[in-house]
Amino acid sequence: MALNIFKKVSTRFRISLGLSSMLVSLVLFAALLGLVPDRNAAIRDGRALFAESVAVNSSIFITTSDIRRMDTILQVLVDRNEDLLSAAVRHADGRLMTVIGEHQRLWQDSGENTSRDGQIIVPIYEGQQQWGQVELSFEPLLPNQWYGWIYHPVVMLMAFLSIAGFILYYLYMGKMLKQLDPSQAIPDRVRSALDTMAEGLLVIDAKQNIVLANQAFSNIPSVNPDKLIGLQVSRFGWLNQENEKLDREQAPWTRTLDDAVVRTAEVVRLAIGENETRTFMLNCSPVLTGSGKPAGALISFDDITELEKKEIELRLSRDEAEQANRFKSEFLANMSHEIRTPMNAILGFAEVLKRGYDRNSKDSIRYLNTISSSGNHLLGLINDILDLSKVEAGRIEIEKVQTPVHTIIQEVIQIMRVKADEKQISLEYQADGPLPATIETDAAKLRQIITNLVGNAIKFTDRGGIVVTSRFESSVTGPMVHISVRDSGIGMTEQQALAVFNPFTQADSSITRRFGGTGLGLTISKSFAEAMGGDIRVVSKEGEGSDFQVTVPAGNIGSVGLLSVEEIMSMDWAEQTDTAVRWKFTEATALVVDDGEENRDLLKVVMSDAGVQVFTAENGQQALDFLAQQTVDVVLMDVQMPVMDGLTAAGIMRERYPHLPVIALTADAMSGVQQQCLSAGYSDYLSKPVDIDLLMERLGNYLTGSRVDAGQMIDDKLQDNVGWVADAAQEEKIHSSLPVHKEQFRRIVEKFIERMHGQVEVIGSAWRDRDYDRLKKLGHWLKGSSGSVGFQQLMRAGSDLEQYAIDRNDEKLESTIEQIGAFVGQMEVAPGTETRQRQSAKAQSIQKDYAIPDKVLCRLPVTSPRLRPIIERFLEQLDDWLGQIDAELEREDCEHIHKFAQWLKASGGSVGFDAFTEPAKDLANHCQEEELDDIRYTIGVIKTLSSRIDIDKE
Repeated sequence: MALNIFKKVSTRFRISLGLSSMLVSLVLFAALLGLVPDRNAAIRDGRALFAESVAVNSSIFITTSDIRRMDTILQVLVDRNEDLLSAAVRHADGRLMTVIGEHQRLWQDSGENTSRDGQIIVPIYEGQQQWGQVELSFEPLLPNQWYGWIYHPVVMLMAFLSIAGFILYYLYMGKMLKQLDPSQAIPDRVRSALDTMAEGLLVIDAKQNIVLANQAFSNIPSVNPDKLIGLQVSRFGWLNQENEKLDREQAPWTRTLDDAVVRTAEVVRLAIGENETRTFMLNCSPVLTGSGKPAGALISFDDITELEKKEIELRLSRDEAEQANRFKSEFLANMSHEIRTPMNAILGFAEVLKRGYDRNSKDSIRYLNTISSSGNHLLGLINDILDLSKVEAGRIEIEKVQTPVHTIIQEVIQIMRVKADEKQISLEYQADGPLPATIETDAAKLRQIITNLVGNAIKFTDRGGIVVTSRFESSVTGPMVHISVRDSGIGMTEQQALAVFNPFTQADSSITRRFGGTGLGLTISKSFAEAMGGDIRVVSKEGEGSDFQVTVPAGNIGSVGLLSVEEIMSMDWAEQTDTAVRWKFTEATALVVDDGEENRDLLKVVMSDAGVQVFTAENGQQALDFLAQQTVDVVLMDVQMPVMDGLTAAGIMRERYPHLPVIALTADAMSGVQQQCLSAGYSDYLSKPVDIDLLMERLGNYLTGSRVDAGQMIDDKLQDNVGWVADAAQEEKIHSSLPVHKEQFRRIVEKFIERMHGQVEVIGSAWRDRDYDRLKKLGHWLKGSSGSVGFQQLMRAGSDLEQYAIDRNDEKLESTIEQIGAFVGQMEVAPGTETRQRQSAKAQSIQKDYAIPDKVLCRLPVTSPRLRPIIERFLEQLDDWLGQIDAELEREDCEHIHKFAQWLKASGGSVGFDAFTEPAKDLANHCQEEELDDIRYTIGVIKTLSSRIDIDKE
């Protein structure tokens, strides 16, 4: 190991160390030969002579018994000699006759009566007999410890010569080797310039020894450039692009030395340590001799490690973006299929009812049940979309529940029959043998599979029809249900049938142009079927139709009975889905807590109708104050409210009234909100807009009540609702979906509309102040309140306002606030029959005194670059209408004037000129009754209002 370390040091160091070692060895040898003076020996000889002279003098004083004078002399000797620490005269019997200094402490009696470096003994004679001895204690020449030899003059001399010699030799060799180092042929200024280069640089000789390395290259292995001189370039851990060890013969510099060809843009890697690898773009040029042969090579290294990492990251980012885009497309296509299907049923049957195609009350009930079922299905889809945790690309979650397959098939056929009837083709269901009453599977995904297949069949069938059949059988793998969707459409070739389940694939481009679609429906259906443990196959013949066959496991049906074909086919789906239920509660009280007045009013109407006495509060603090004075049977409380929110209030209620049921009502349908409410102290949870049937069902769990027969109630409501739908369809304004023909609901809607005009100003003020927190709260209130009173457009706008306020998206906020203002201008209570009659009578009796302001201002922000062109276009159209109206009056063309009134009634409020709404409405009524005098009067009012329009005022 020592040898390896020695090899790693520089040549200069090794030479200097060798020379200094030689010098030390010579000094040591000279010392052994006695050629080096011994300083300590000279000192010992001097101390011996000094002691002899003291002993002679002491003998004289002893002979004359003059001990006192001997003390004086010894004292003078000790004071004048720094090395002499103490002195004493000891009698032969051991008695100390004279003591100078701390002799007793310093003197160490070895028992041998011999002298040492620090202690000298000289005998004193009286005649021929020894009288005693003189003892002198000197400073030791060497320390008494084990390391005392270090202070020996010879050792110190060798240490000095070795250190000083090494330093002098090292400096000297640096100068001398500089003349011998081939790299030093390059001037210092050139070397300095090379060291400033960002690229690593190596110069190697013909044997691939390094003769020059700049600072940039030496930084890579973290080695001093001088220590690289003479090393083989191949000793580094070079790798190829596949991270395999680079063969010496394949190295770029080896090939350059062989053929004297310049090589550029070669990529090599260098392993540094165990965990780091650097990548270099390498250029290699030969250094030629006079004969044209390469005497070496110049190699430059450009570090592209970070660039390579960025390239890998970009590649991964691109792959992730493409994958995310693919998942997004699949998700949007899936949602498009799911949302459009129930929307088709809702709009289709609403159109049927509006046009009066229902022949009797039973048909109407069936159509309304279809609308209700499709609406609930659509609401479920929206809840799934809002629950972001479920939107995970590439993951299909299967929820197995007991599912009546025949009912799902019948519901899908009922929904899709509208489309089939439009194309004048048949759509039928046939049970091919007995079927379990329920099977264990995912009902939602099975419904979507059947819906996709039936919708696909209708799309590609222009004549004949579609037959859906079901069949049950037991197989080796377990009980299975087979569903077949067979059509008489255009069919497919064998090759087209093989590719029909691929994403975005249809039979050919002409199919896409003719029928449209994304080509994802069958892909999604097959994925669902496989996730459920089944499959989908297709048998098709071009020009004769296709037969899509779905197979799904029935699961555990051990305790489930089989339905016969007759039982399945005799079931009336409309009657099965007629779930209208009415509740009646006795001696029940409830507290409704909501900051939205409309929500409180709606719940009060619905619950009072069921016999519940309802009290109200606007926030959690008011609710607690009320409960402190009066008890109730149940509390229905919003979550987000001012002063005190529902979560805080629910926690306090749970502490004070542990047995009081508290039901959460919230417009927040995100995943986790329900658990948050229950953890805070709520007993139950309902989302807004409130499902009335579900609300009554939940109240039935906490209050004393019972269901009552709702048959007659359905017929009564049906007639009222159908009439209201027909009336509302004729209006061009935005109307509530509540039955406003009933006075109690009408008052709720009127109060909400009145409040909304004020809320528009509040929203505008918050927007001008950029008060995002306030905008968020206003959006949350609007989302819950507008949905409760039947204004779905405002509910969606309120949801957008809340989200954009959270995101602080100014552009979207401005657009949404403008949209809310336009909606509020279009809001109107759809008049009932009695109200319309009262308006007609009033129009016949008197001419109104309208409040005409000095200036007619626009409610919307006229400076908005988006709204300004719309407002100006409205004013141009208004001028055109008024320019032609006099001629229409002369011709008494009430029909044309009525069109103008309808246009003005719809457009005036939409663009913020609410002053025109009432005169336009009256003008429309006058035109229907052909009351020419009132028509002329009202047109005069409208002209006056038009002349006073001012859109330049802020």
